[in-house]
Amino acid sequence: MRIRVLLMFICAFLIINPIYPKADESSNGTHYSGWQYDNGKWYFYGSDGVMRHGWLNDDGKWYFLDSDGVMKKGWLQYNGKWYFLDARGVMQTGWLFHNNRWYYLNPYGAMQTGWVYVGRWYYLNQNGSWIPNTIADHFTTISENNQLILVTTTGYNTVNAKIRTFEKIDNKWYEKLTINGYIGKEGFATVMREGAKKSPRGKYTIGTAFGRYQNPGTKLPYRQITPDDVWVDDSSSSLYNTWQKASENQGRWSSAEKMDVSPYNYGFVINYNTAERIPGAGSAIFFHVASSYTLGCTGTAQTNVLSILRWLDPAKRPIIIQTPESEFNKY
Repeated sequence: MRIRVLLMFICAFLIINPIYPKADESSNGTHYSGWQYDNGKWYFYGSDGVMRHGWLNDDGKWYFLDSDGVMKKGWLQYNGKWYFLDARGVMQTGWLFHNNRWYYLNPYGAMQTGWVYVGRWYYLNQNGSWIPNTIADHFTTISENNQLILVTTTGYNTVNAKIRTFEKIDNKWYEKLTINGYIGKEGFATVMREGAKKSPRGKYTIGTAFGRYQNPGTKLPYRQITPDDVWVDDSSSSLYNTWQKASENQGRWSSAEKMDVSPYNYGFVINYNTAERIPGAGSAIFFHVASSYTLGCTGTAQTNVLSILRWLDPAKRPIIIQTPESEFNKY
């Protein structure tokens, strides 16, 4: 009976005086205020002893306290934006280097994406990571194009070329492939002429893809070569710099290049002098299979040619730029 009375007394006492965690009261009964450290976590109490939640400005620094009052650290998503709070819980602004990546946080702490101007232009991807500019980002003549093949040499008198492909996504150029290749036996030409064994400098559109075998998977218009196919290099012919059938010559040209040869296993036409067809200005300029210098075309290993053919997409308005590195500023 005494035990039942005692239990009823205790229950009545608890109802009238419920026991709460003493999160907002010090051991001597006074209210907490300011920062308090408890069980490995930081909390903040106002002068009224009330635990704070959400954004907090303390001594000019911003902090964030979650719904339990715990000070947050690291990345925080709030109202659709990302913020970063350092090891002290302080919201960061400006450039941030974290996990080997650079991010930019605006003056309000929000992580930026896309192009931002901070003394110069920087590009931050959809995750906020800075993507360093490529050489293609500095070209001013390719704003209407979304695919680029860049063929460069260290000077005029070399056959060795670096071939790089770039693709533009969300107005930012990304480098996709870097390979070695070759240009004409006599390097780049300052002035192109028929038979000079030099490659043209400049920016060109990309024409028909071709090969001695069936279409390898390119989206470009594709033409399979037959033993009857030739490319007319007779400057005096009205069919100069065009693809023709040898059996249909009938005196319409005096010279033409055979197409059914191993360098043309796969390739595409570089649209140099294909519209104007200026007599004597050069003909049959292709991107094709090569293991050494060409006679005016651009070449690389067959596996590379196939990779590029499968990547090219006419809907992305691809172009090719061929230039010595010293003349980047022309593009």
